[in-house]
Amino acid sequence: MWVLIETNGFGLTKENLEVLASGGIDSFWLDIKAYDKKIYKELCGADNETVLKAPELIVDMGFILEVLTLYIPGWVETDQIVKIAKIVYEADPKIPFTILAFFPIHKLSHNRPPTLGEMIDAFKRVKEVGLKNVKLGNCHVFCKTEEDLKYLISVVGKEAIG
Repeated sequence: MWVLIETNGFGLTKENLEVLASGGIDSFWLDIKAYDKKIYKELCGADNETVLKAPELIVDMGFILEVLTLYIPGWVETDQIVKIAKIVYEADPKIPFTILAFFPIHKLSHNRPPTLGEMIDAFKRVKEVGLKNVKLGNCHVFCKTEEDLKYLISVVGKEAIG
């Protein structure tokens, strides 16, 4: 049996990872909200120093890792997603990496979701970094029609739809 923790990574220090490993945790689904320190602080209320170091530390300690980041127009766009992808690539190019489409809710309800073009561009740019296992998530948010979905699959491949 695998034991997975889904986390924003804020508390994933070496000491805490050692405690989690001793308790049987063997994998993490790490949600990296933003690369930019100021934006991360606005979104999460804390700094992201520990979070951005977490992929390398998690892999070095022998855990299984998956990484997710949100595409939030006006907040976290392709430039930041690519920087996050580079951190993940440096830890291990085979780490599964999902770019999840944001949809407006709660405190960010005034923000729009990403477009099909924005998501495809982010996907292509992340693949250029060298990551091997990139997926797009919440596709219903940016694929409004059957034609949109067919186009997306023709560009990124069916295996990249999460």
